[in-house]
Amino acid sequence: MSASREPTMNPDHSGGMRLLNHATVGELSPRPHARVETTAPLARVVDEMKAKGRGCVLVEEDGALVGIFTERDLVARVDHGSRAWLDIPVKDVMTSSPMVSRPSDSLAEALRRMVDGKRRHLPIVDADGKVKGLVSVRDILAFVAQRFPEEMMNLPPEPSHES
Repeated sequence: MSASREPTMNPDHSGGMRLLNHATVGELSPRPHARVETTAPLARVVDEMKAKGRGCVLVEEDGALVGIFTERDLVARVDHGSRAWLDIPVKDVMTSSPMVSRPSDSLAEALRRMVDGKRRHLPIVDADGKVKGLVSVRDILAFVAQRFPEEMMNLPPEPSHES
């Protein structure tokens, strides 16, 4: 039996983990995020989420983040027994003081917060609590996939590699 050959990697191609540790949330290309004021009725909140193609809406007062409302909240916290739910103000069913990320946080830290908190989105705020954007798991994965070395993504199957 022949000895297995260890693959050699170009040091410039260190992979996604190094990228996650060194790249920051502020380096992500921002996508439009949905935002509403605390008094917005849920009908408007849902319309805003659909219009922006996001699974959540950031709830703000004077540009400062005060809460988040997600698709999960819509399913779990809202009684859909009558159409009256459409008029409920978002402040009554939002998650107040949500976990956030700062533009200087590493992508690894943002992803850790999402995994630990079982979240798919993190609002991005500055030192004053003003909303700068929103990061999702999908945003982080897209960022890494765009920058991961093409050679690594297109390696042929190697029987000695673990799957």
